[in-house]
Amino acid sequence: MQLSSAHNVLLQLSTKPKERTLPFRYSVDPILGITCFSNDDNSASQPRKSSDASSASSKRPIEVIDLVSSDDEKHEVNVNHKRPRTDSLAPARAPTPASQRGTHFHAVEVPVKAPFAIVPKAQPAIAHRQQFEEHLKALKGPKVTVVNDVDESSPSTTFQFVQKSIHRDGVTQGPEEIMIGCTCRKDNGRNIGCEYLSCECLDDSALNDMGHRVFPYGAGRQDAGCLRNFYLESRHHIYECNQRCNCESNCKNRKVQHGRQVPLEIFKTKNRGWGLRCPVTLRKGEFIDTYRGEIITREEADDRGTKRSTDQANYFMNFDKFCEPEAITKSEFLRDFPDKIDEHREKVVNGDWEIYHSKDGEEMWLNPEYVPYEYVCDGMHVGGPTRFMNHSCDPNCRLFTVSYNHFDNNLYDLAFFTLEEIPAGTELTFDYKDEDDRSIITDDEARQKKERDGYMPPKCLCGTPECRRYFFN
Repeated sequence: MQLSSAHNVLLQLSTKPKERTLPFRYSVDPILGITCFSNDDNSASQPRKSSDASSASSKRPIEVIDLVSSDDEKHEVNVNHKRPRTDSLAPARAPTPASQRGTHFHAVEVPVKAPFAIVPKAQPAIAHRQQFEEHLKALKGPKVTVVNDVDESSPSTTFQFVQKSIHRDGVTQGPEEIMIGCTCRKDNGRNIGCEYLSCECLDDSALNDMGHRVFPYGAGRQDAGCLRNFYLESRHHIYECNQRCNCESNCKNRKVQHGRQVPLEIFKTKNRGWGLRCPVTLRKGEFIDTYRGEIITREEADDRGTKRSTDQANYFMNFDKFCEPEAITKSEFLRDFPDKIDEHREKVVNGDWEIYHSKDGEEMWLNPEYVPYEYVCDGMHVGGPTRFMNHSCDPNCRLFTVSYNHFDNNLYDLAFFTLEEIPAGTELTFDYKDEDDRSIITDDEARQKKERDGYMPPKCLCGTPECRRYFFN
């Protein structure tokens, strides 16, 4: 709450001796803060200097007074706090119109036991902003800033920015000893190596329609270092070179591991909380940053999820890239696993699986090959700038998985790349659902989910023509 030069205020006394009603006014000194005073019966229009008021208050102490604004924000003030001497007071005047300031104060008559003085609680808005900006300094690379042209709020100052995700109890990463590096010559590809498809790090990469492997990053003048269309138009996993490779750090197949190379801006949106944008134009396929947080076990994620309210934002990212789908259609089950029908029926009878129907009306059965993912990334309290990216049903970015160790399918990087050229200052968004199913979720379907699961699915606020209205089925 930021105060202007002089206003009438509402004060509430914490004690109630024999009271009388007096008009009360205060003035604001930009350096010393607020100086408050009351009027005596014989001097209703003469302000009392703070030094006089302080002296009088020592004779008739009043412990606490609340300063109350129209936005229901209370500020406790301690009258026993010693204040610097001031020789003059700004003349009291009529309140500034609400449209011209952030907080609206009311002029009232206050029951007081004169004389007295108060000291306001320090205003938190500027201090919070400065504290959050200090946290941003923990990030390496181009500058990350915070902008709020909507109100005086600031992102949570308890959020911890980190360069790498933090592994919590129960999380084990594959040892470096099992990593295999490529044997590419350092002088390959204009002395920066691994430009050719013979690189062993591409052995597990996806094949194109011609049966060939595709190098992930462009090398031309316009798309150097950008993710190629083969990957952008799919969800193929990306394999980069690692510390055991023969190539050097400037290898073309080392993009995400070098971290963010573009400036970012965390900003306040009008109706969707905080968002993220870039102050410079981004090319199609350009790497933005990774999604980071606390890496926890699936069991820990379930425990945290039950403790959070249904209206809290969810910052969980599952490491399920290499997991088989949990459910398959009945026809697929009967075709591929005819010998497991009795086993599936037993799971249904025991309540271990509940058959449901797909959008096309097919029964969905439990996939016998399904193995649950082990780890989850929780970005609620720890992470990077991409934690502030909002959802859109028509996004301009997508999250891709990136590995350096071919033998560890449980942990990898989560990297954001642009899907198109994005002009400077445009909000960066991605699809939280990230599925090909673009069908709209109706209000009736949302209510049915509430009846089934006990809560309404989150309503989408992206505002695009492709909006699905709700996030999840």
